[in-house]
Amino acid sequence: MRLRRILKLSAPVVGLALALSAVVAPSASAAGELYLELPFSCGTSWTGDSGSSNAHRNNEIDFNLSSGADDRGQPVLAAAGGTIRWEGGATSAYGNYVEIDHGNGYSTLYAHLQDKYAHNGDTVVQGEKIGTVGNTDGNSSGISPHLHFEYRNRGSGQSYPDYIRPASFHGDPFDYATGRETYVSQNCGSTSPSSMPGLSAVSRGVGGLDVFAVTTDGRLKHRNYSSGTWSCWSTLYGNATIKGEPAAITSPGRIDVFAQGIDNRLKKITWTSTHGWYQWADMGDYTITSPPAVTRRSPTGIDVFVKNTANKIVYRNFNIAQSTWTNNWSNIGGNASTTTATSGPAAVANHDGTRMNVFARATDGSLLSLMWTLDHGWYNWADRGGSLNGRPSASTRSGNSVDIFLRDQDNSLIHWYSPDGADWTTYPKSDFGGWLAVSPTAVSWNSGRIDVFSRNSNADLIQKTWISGDPWYAWTGRGPIGAPAC
Repeated sequence: MRLRRILKLSAPVVGLALALSAVVAPSASAAGELYLELPFSCGTSWTGDSGSSNAHRNNEIDFNLSSGADDRGQPVLAAAGGTIRWEGGATSAYGNYVEIDHGNGYSTLYAHLQDKYAHNGDTVVQGEKIGTVGNTDGNSSGISPHLHFEYRNRGSGQSYPDYIRPASFHGDPFDYATGRETYVSQNCGSTSPSSMPGLSAVSRGVGGLDVFAVTTDGRLKHRNYSSGTWSCWSTLYGNATIKGEPAAITSPGRIDVFAQGIDNRLKKITWTSTHGWYQWADMGDYTITSPPAVTRRSPTGIDVFVKNTANKIVYRNFNIAQSTWTNNWSNIGGNASTTTATSGPAAVANHDGTRMNVFARATDGSLLSLMWTLDHGWYNWADRGGSLNGRPSASTRSGNSVDIFLRDQDNSLIHWYSPDGADWTTYPKSDFGGWLAVSPTAVSWNSGRIDVFSRNSNADLIQKTWISGDPWYAWTGRGPIGAPAC
């Protein structure tokens, strides 16, 4: 039943909610209780009902837009970070649903979804888009669209429905006594707004940049910088819907962009100077749980890295001349069996193809690094410390040098340089400050320049540049993703 009556406005008005979005959430209680945000887009108003459904047994909440507008297709966000442990399809008792394991026995369930953007094994952060509001239900047909939400303590030793717990959002307990309450969402990405589209940047030569971004509807946008001028944004329509950050790589007269499909399969779209953009290609039925990273050690080979369902970083080489894989997916690093990643990888190869470096975020938030050399092969994964928010980015200026760019827990930009990809002690980290809404992406078109791109709190594209002989330039705004459009 659609909820239209507003009994209580418990959260601040939208303007104040946005102003408070940067406030750090209170810590969880000693008992392990979670600090939940409303599972909807920042500033939107939703009314919850715990009493009108005869299917409810204990503390469940059905949410609808408080305006009474059509809910179908509205984004559903993670109320807290964790890992997807359970999911079901449209014919299950909950219809399309996902359940996020937050640790210590606690989980949250999101049911009757129209679309799912996260699946078993995926790591999600608070505010990440995991689905859309729908009306799928295996037991009943024709139910009205709404989100069925449950806050659970599966570790309590109780069975269903007793383990469904009373929920609070932004510290405000739901009013179970009256059965209804209206909230304005403050799930505004102050912790990690990775539901924003991710970015990738490459260079086809000195003076040129290509930036790629994924839109909220799963399409790829492209913008080029050449001869001192930015082009408008173009949308690369195709036959695939993708998520997360794209990963682009250049070859002579060619660009290949790899991405994670919403079906958690690897996708690739290619541009050539003689043809333009092709359609998306599906790269096999292997299940991936992160966006990919790519490097190129030769004109004909692309190295692809992803996180798999076991949260291991795995590798495969693609021969672009023959358009075939040259090996199966395989674990990398001598200690791969004991190394677990919680982000997608970053990767960079030196220009003569004799060395690669791969990076990822560890379970405790620190930076993991791994090196491959032509003479030795893969070394062991090493923990470099730190506290990352999201995935790292890597680029090279010349020789074996590596520049790492990290989004710190306070969302500032961290830069770390190694002269050879192995020595991480000679040069200290630099904190450039700022506030990044997504993980950075970096590219060097020669040894004397680095360009770093991210998005700010308004979701606009921002750029920070280093030119040899000068200090780092301040962040420059490049406007909204997709505007101006071709």
